[in-house]
Order: sequence, then C-alpha cells, then structure tokens
Amino acid sequence: MVTRSRILPKPQILHQKYERDCGVCVFAALVGISEEELRAELPDAHLGMVTVDDWEKWLEGRGFVVTRRKGCPDDVVPCAHLVSHGATTLEDFHWVYRDKEGDVLDPSPVNQYMPANDPRMRQLDGYAEKRLTLSVSRSGLVVRR
Repeated sequence: MVTRSRILPKPQILHQKYERDCGVCVFAALVGISEEELRAELPDAHLGMVTVDDWEKWLEGRGFVVTRRKGCPDDVVPCAHLVSHGATTLEDFHWVYRDKEGDVLDPSPVNQYMPANDPRMRQLDGYAEKRLTLSVSRSGLVVRR
C-alpha cells in the first residue's frame, strides 16, 4: 500500500485591524512580539505612517541586523515583503510576512481565504509589484532556504 502525505491548507493568521495597519502584524510576527507591544512603541503604525526607513530603524533599535533587498526573493526567511496588487501611489503598497517555512501570510482581507502555503502565495503570484524585502537577524547571519 502506498501512503501519501497530505498537506493541509495553512490559514492566514495575520489580520489587519484598520485600513493601513498591515505593518503592525507583519513586523510583530517578524520580531516575535505582540501587536500591542508594537503599537505601544510605534503609536502611529496603525495609520500606515511608518516608512521603510522607519521600520529599519525600529528593528535596529530592537537589536536586529536588517538586510534590505530589492524585489521579493524567497531565499531568506523569515522576512517582510513590500508588495502591491497594482500600485499607483506609495500608499497602495502593503506588507506581507514570509514565515520560516516560506509560507506567505497576508494580513489584507483580500487574501484572507487563500492558504498561506498555497504555491500562488509562496511565489507571490497575486501581486503585480514586488518592491522590496526586509529580513532580520541577531548575529548578522541570515537563514537561507
């Protein structure tokens, strides 16, 4: 008898609470803190007013070494990708989180029913533009898949 392993769909567990606060849950997941703790440190984050440079400074202030890369490569995990479904302005971009398994968690309601481990999510197929990636490490070494 042949046994087949079945991969179950991985639910989207990150959910933004406001229109512009995708970064709150993505960066909380990236550094392993609660969303409440992040909001206490960056009170305007829920307004979407934190720039990429501001996120980098905040991460470095928490003791992380930050690596910024163009595009959205999938060889460094976990990381945060800045993506859009079709940007006309900078405000049209939003953050998604790639976990240590390489699955993509998108806090936007648009993808709430798309499994994080679906190949289309893992390859970021649904995003018209893949702007940049931020990854972090404590020692200066990043985990490569």
